Amino acid sequence: MKTLAYMVSVAALLVSLPSASMAQNGLLKFDRNVIDAGTMTEDDAPRTYTFTGRNVSRRTLHITQVKTTCGCTSSTVSSKELKPGAAFKVSVTFTPRRYPGTINTGAFLYLREAAGTPAAKLALTGKVLPGADVWARYPHKMGALRLKQSRVSISEVKPGTQPSARILCGNSGNKALRISSLLLPPYACLSTEPEVLQPGDEADLVITILADKIPSTMPATFSFPVVLEGLDARPSDRTIQVCVSRELLKK
Repeated sequence: MKTLAYMVSVAALLVSLPSASMAQNGLLKFDRNVIDAGTMTEDDAPRTYTFTGRNVSRRTLHITQVKTTCGCTSSTVSSKELKPGAAFKVSVTFTPRRYPGTINTGAFLYLREAAGTPAAKLALTGKVLPGADVWARYPHKMGALRLKQSRVSISEVKPGTQPSARILCGNSGNKALRISSLLLPPYACLSTEPEVLQPGDEADLVITILADKIPSTMPATFSFPVVLEGLDARPSDRTIQVCVSRELLKK
């Protein structure tokens, strides 16, 4: 998921670029470069907005790429070859789910005839209100604990190191949670930051690998489960899968 901070930085980039249509030597002209998407909620279906442009030059132009600025948006273009005077449409689809807050996103359009520099910037503005499920951004449910993911990978595990992986989680219940695990292998440990999750709080669940305690007989890549304790759910419904990739000592 992109963070709101990232989206704000993208918006700053859009604003900092030249105004109007960013036309390169008067190549393109759009009827509008900014569309106000209004107000929606995270529960709304994706919405598509159309920008209409025209080749105002005297030569044929070729669109090489329409690059969106956030994972919440995708784009299509009606034609990639533009004859002089030809009109075309750029469709930008915005998906509000998991993107509450201010909408500051859009797309950059690139031409073969203006390589390396965007020929136009197209922007969406608006606002996304939280959905009915305030924990929708945490798709994995383990009792009252909601997690961003239920699988993690820890790579480049080298002798003498203790690398870790973090999973953003939250307490969606009405009682404090203290998370632990009783069945961890000797080369792994689990903690939460903070140690106790109060109702409504978010936290980091941290899984750490103690590289020097991994048996030499273990393969370079292996997986193991972490069964969480302190949750009202079946063991199979409160299990995180951890994949480890380590460097083997050369003989």
